This record gives sequence, structure tokens and C-alpha cells, in this order.
Amino acid sequence: MARLNEQELKQQLKDNELLNAYFIYGEEGYLKEFYVGKLTDMIVDKTFRDFNLHSFNGKKTPLEDILKDADMLPMMSEYNLILVCDYPFDKSASDVDLIKEYLADIPPSTVLLFWYDSVEVDIRKNSKWKNVEAAFSKAGASVNLEKRTEGDLVKLLVSGCKKRGASLSADNARYLISVSGSDIKTLLNETEKLSSYAKGQEITKAVIDKLAVKSLQAKVFDLSKAIVRGDYDKAYSVLGALFEAKEEPVSVLAVISNCFIDMYRVKCAKIAGQSFDDVANYYNYKGREFALRNASRDCASLSVNQLRKSLDVLMLADNNLKSTAANSRLILEETMVKLLLISKEVAYD
Repeated sequence: MARLNEQELKQQLKDNELLNAYFIYGEEGYLKEFYVGKLTDMIVDKTFRDFNLHSFNGKKTPLEDILKDADMLPMMSEYNLILVCDYPFDKSASDVDLIKEYLADIPPSTVLLFWYDSVEVDIRKNSKWKNVEAAFSKAGASVNLEKRTEGDLVKLLVSGCKKRGASLSADNARYLISVSGSDIKTLLNETEKLSSYAKGQEITKAVIDKLAVKSLQAKVFDLSKAIVRGDYDKAYSVLGALFEAKEEPVSVLAVISNCFIDMYRVKCAKIAGQSFDDVANYYNYKGREFALRNASRDCASLSVNQLRKSLDVLMLADNNLKSTAANSRLILEETMVKLLLISKEVAYD
């Protein structure tokens, strides 16, 4: 019947238009959980929920067992809902054939809702996923819930604060995203907390700095900024705070590496005469546009050659962290020293 985006799904739900099959996947975890919950509440009468809602962990339940419950008639209700999370269709061609056959003649009183939380669905490169998605879209709907753009998140935050009696400017909403990250669930929690603290007043940058939970990415941005500026004291202070917070060294290094990759992309794009938007679109920075703004600011003092040397250092550190028994803190500290020296154009070999 259809391949839907978020707005189209939202309109269908508003119109109370229900289908017999849904395949929900995509990058945005909060939105998937939200719409699965909305659909469940619309399809299943709470009075007979124990009889008409059948939930399965797709990683642990064979498809044959799931479809047996799908053939059951609903009790005192219009629909029997089969809710399945993370069924690995990419592991079995016979499962793909079985679900396609079932969807071709699905009982009108059954709703199959397959959704994906921790399993990645790749319909472009994997033929099994492609066939399953096509079968669901023909029998009902497939819904790809992608990450929202930074602009969409800004509107969400400004509106959320307004509903809670506080005010948040668009600029400060962007700043909150850069501090707490682009995860919608985290941002909504921060909106609730900041609005309560503001008590009807404006949520300022100072309030965000005081109360907002800082994401690992934001903390490492501070570290990369200090490295680029050659600020030894600040760099060591931030790195020490990361260790005190017991952040995983591999995760810290991964975020540092991403910061330098962002800077390298922006630098190369500028040299090639490409714009900020070109980089954001080509590498899909949807919801993370702030990362490129930070990169554009931070890479100004570094040459392409310095960035290439920095990436070589980071790749070596990644190999050492994952393949040697050396102390991870020493590896990160040595890496930071090398990056600081590169930023100052000081030879260290």
C-alpha cells in the first residue's frame, strides 16, 4: 500500500486509518518507540489487552511460532496485534519467503507490527531486507523514521519549552543540542528539567551550562578545541575529567577521531570550493549540523597536512587500544601530546 515518512504516518493516525501490516525501522530510536506505542494503544483495547496483544522478542522466537498467534481471532475487539521487535530476516531466506506468503493473505482481523530497535535494517544493500520491506509496504506500510534535522529539533525544543511555560530562543536551542546531543529522548528530558528550573522565565545559555547534561561528544569537543588551540592545561583537565567519569577510552578516542574527520572534511571542501551544506548533505549530518559548525571553526588554524598527520596519529592510537595490553590512559595521553605538538607544528619523532 505505501512507504510512509513520519508526517504521513502521523496523518494516518490522526485520521484513525489503520492497516494490517507495519514495518517500522530507521535511525531515530525515540520516534520508533513513540509510534509503536501510539499504534499499540490505537489497535488494542486496554480491557482485552492480555488477549489481543502478543509481543515477541524477534531474536528469540521462531517466525512459525509468531505466525501461529497471528492466526488467532481477537477477543471482543476488532484486531489481534502481533508486535515483534528485531526479527532478523537477514539470517534466513526461508523466513523471508514465509513472511511474504503470510502477508499476501493476512487475516483482516490481524495486525502485524514488526519494528527494529537494535537490529540494523539495510534495504539498499541486503536483498532479504529489501524483499521483506517491499512485502510489508504492499500489504500495509513500511515506515522509515530518520533522524530529524537540526532545524526540526530546534522547533521541537522551542515549542516544548513554550508548552511548559518557559521560553527558549532558537540560538539557545541550537546550543542545547550541541551540549546534550541530538537524541530526542535526551533533549525532551532536558527540556522538562530546564523549563521547571526557569519557572516561566527565559532559558539562557548560562542556565544550559549550569544544568544541562553534557554528552560525551560535547565533552570531547572541548578536548579537541583545546588541542587545536594548543592549550595544554585545558586539554589535560578535560581528559582527566573524562577518566574520572569512567568514560570508555575506545569511545573517547572514537569521538576525538570523528572531530578531526569533521575538520578534515570541512577543510577539503573549502579548498575544493564546496559549501558547508554540501558537506552536511554528502556525509549525512542530519541532526548533527552543529558538529560541522564546530569543525569549521576549529579547523581554521590547521592545514590539511596537519589534519592528515593528526588522523594518522589517531589511527595508530586506535590500533594500540584494540590490539595491545598497554595502559589505555597512557595511550590517550601520548596521543593527545602528539596532537598538541602537531597543532603547534613541532616535530616529535
